[in-house]
Amino acid sequence: MRMSSIGWVVLGCALALAGCKSGDDDDDTAASGTGGAMAGTGPTAGMAATGTTAVATIAGFEGGTVTGSATFTQTGTDVTINVSLSNCPDGPHGVHIHQGTSCADAMMQGAHWDMTRGEGIPDVMCTGMAGTATVTRSATDPTLAWSIGGAAATNVVGHAFVVHSPGNPTPPRIGCGLIAMQ
Repeated sequence: MRMSSIGWVVLGCALALAGCKSGDDDDDTAASGTGGAMAGTGPTAGMAATGTTAVATIAGFEGGTVTGSATFTQTGTDVTINVSLSNCPDGPHGVHIHQGTSCADAMMQGAHWDMTRGEGIPDVMCTGMAGTATVTRSATDPTLAWSIGGAAATNVVGHAFVVHSPGNPTPPRIGCGLIAMQ
């Protein structure tokens, strides 16, 4: 049986808590070892360990030829995304995290994740068939926070990462990749 990323987080938290010594200290938080998830309460609850990485491998969608990757790296409670596109038409490409968990079709991709949580990534400006964009999202606003393998409300893993074609009013989707833990 294959365990989901949420199952691994729960298992990691349970093992970390089981390893806590009982005694006089009243600290009710514990963290698992490198690469695990953190338990406890407060602003870092449900956040993944520093250095955790997830990647979406982007492939063409609905006739699009765009390829590339969106790499998410967590440092503390900050998550940085680096988007690199190739084979993309010149112009600004909107990129978003969608609520869906499949790139099979637009219905399975769904709308932008949690409306605003999937937005705020700079457009990728493609020139000469390539472009990049980078942004760091801090957890200071809990309605926008991202995590890699953390609480379901913030966990980017498993969502569809979508690339839009330049154009208005509603640019079509030309690339998609599922965000997977590395």
